[in-house]
Amino acid sequence: MLEYRSSSAPHAWDPRGLSGVYLFNALEVTTVKAPHHSAFMAAGLVAALAATVVPTVAGAQRQQVPGPDTKRVLVTAFRGDLEAGPKLADEVRNRIAGDFNIRTLMPNIKKDIDNTLVSFGYKPDSAPSANDIKELAKLVRADEVIEGSVTKTATGYRVNARMFLPRDVSLSQPLVTNLDTKDFGDAAKQIVGEYDRARSQLPDNSACENGIRANTNAVAIASARKGIAGYPKATISRLCLASAYANMKTSPTESTGPWKDSVIAITKDIMALDKSSRIAYQLQYDAYKQKNDTLNALQALVGLMNADPTNTTLREQVIAELVSSGKAEIAVPTARQLVTDNPGDPQYARLYWLVLRSARSFKESVPAGIAYVTLDTTAADSNYFFRQIQDLSADSAYAKAAELAAVGAAKFPRSTSLLMQKAQNERRAGQLPAARASLERALQIDPKVNGANYLLASIAAEQGNAEDAIKYAKADAAADATNKARDAAVLLQLGNTAYKAAVATKSSADYRKALPFLQASDDMAPSANAKFLLAVSAFQALASETDKLRGSKSCDEFKSANDLLTIVNINMPMGGSVDAGTAKQILAGAAQFQPFIDGSIKKFCK
Repeated sequence: MLEYRSSSAPHAWDPRGLSGVYLFNALEVTTVKAPHHSAFMAAGLVAALAATVVPTVAGAQRQQVPGPDTKRVLVTAFRGDLEAGPKLADEVRNRIAGDFNIRTLMPNIKKDIDNTLVSFGYKPDSAPSANDIKELAKLVRADEVIEGSVTKTATGYRVNARMFLPRDVSLSQPLVTNLDTKDFGDAAKQIVGEYDRARSQLPDNSACENGIRANTNAVAIASARKGIAGYPKATISRLCLASAYANMKTSPTESTGPWKDSVIAITKDIMALDKSSRIAYQLQYDAYKQKNDTLNALQALVGLMNADPTNTTLREQVIAELVSSGKAEIAVPTARQLVTDNPGDPQYARLYWLVLRSARSFKESVPAGIAYVTLDTTAADSNYFFRQIQDLSADSAYAKAAELAAVGAAKFPRSTSLLMQKAQNERRAGQLPAARASLERALQIDPKVNGANYLLASIAAEQGNAEDAIKYAKADAAADATNKARDAAVLLQLGNTAYKAAVATKSSADYRKALPFLQASDDMAPSANAKFLLAVSAFQALASETDKLRGSKSCDEFKSANDLLTIVNINMPMGGSVDAGTAKQILAGAAQFQPFIDGSIKKFCK
């Protein structure tokens, strides 16, 4: 079983860790990678906090002194273009310093940011990951964060920016999305303008969080809706609103209400504004699970994974959930990407192989299995061979399955199971002599190996050797008395097949071919079906010889005919229940034959 724990603490409005812990059943998927630890979370955290200098006041804020309630916003270099990223961050910081009163809001000073980065081994103007920014915000005592990306295009730059709260990088508000610009000053103006409007939701969001903590969901919902009304694009307040509804599931008075539908509707609104909102996908997944809507729950789970593409552990857990839910085919691209992202890693190679097997994508799973044991040769145990052989057989690649079984049998020469697999696939590939040789080898290792004689009986029959077929069927029954029923059944089937062939030719010799199979079947496990078909075959053989017998003077021919009549007279009375009408006709016909046969034997057998 795999366990995923969110990299952040439970959200402020979710003191019980509403969206923080997921447990998934993993079908053979046991890979767990150690989590990445930010450099900012090293042992020097306390010392760094003590050494952090309170930022000085920007000149643009008229040398005023921050107030006791001044909020600080951390703006890091934007990811992407190495030259444009720091420049755009500078423009945003300058815009904030110019547009806001320092008694209300101020940016963290670039020098303090760079010094902290350098102290932990980063270069100045680095663009850390979101989780590293979270730790950096703690060190420089930031209350809010603005981060994003800037990439060069044919006509300028494309900018994305968002605000998030340092306690959880997922408490995020998009500011600009795919903004095409040639002017960083103008881009900064748009970013900061939207940031100013987005901040209006924060007081109401705090009230919403407090309502959830106090289990006053109605208060929380009203506060969140007030924040959304003030800023219609609000995602942070909507996350709190969805969490307030989700919190109802623990309330005896509210749990039976339509909270699940409310969560789903709100999270859909959030996703329309922010397709990368991990909290929204987590809440939606939980709501769909509560509704027993597996398909939509899995889609939400895949959305959660896509919203956090660098979280390898989460990807493994999503794969496990998809496999256990019978939707392994959805997990294939993700498992393939894990292999691409981690070349040479046998654990991910194994994971990819198992996912392909679960998805029944056998043309891909077999090469993936080979790639896996190439990386980890100890994994090529007998179980590996059984799985690969099974997959090749399922794909009707019987000759290749037999070849692989031969490789396995060479590696594990005392394995009768691999020899049986080899024989079964050789038979399916039409390689009957090879299959017979494999089975005989298995019997040399273990004379009682289950199924070997049974399979030999079938192969002998296919080769037209009735004597051997009966011999092997009897040997299978002798090795294990519990096999008598199945051996009798296969002999009955062989007799029935021979009878049907005789019906087509009307040949007495062909009818006689069915008799040994049917007699052996009845001797092994007496049955009305065997007796009935035995009597019918004997009578038809006799009927086919009528014209020859009328002109014959051979004692042997009449004795042989009398043997057929004996078979009819002994077996049909006990097998007649299969078809009473036919039995009556055959017994009447046999009675008519009897005087002629008796007289001929008396006449010609002196």
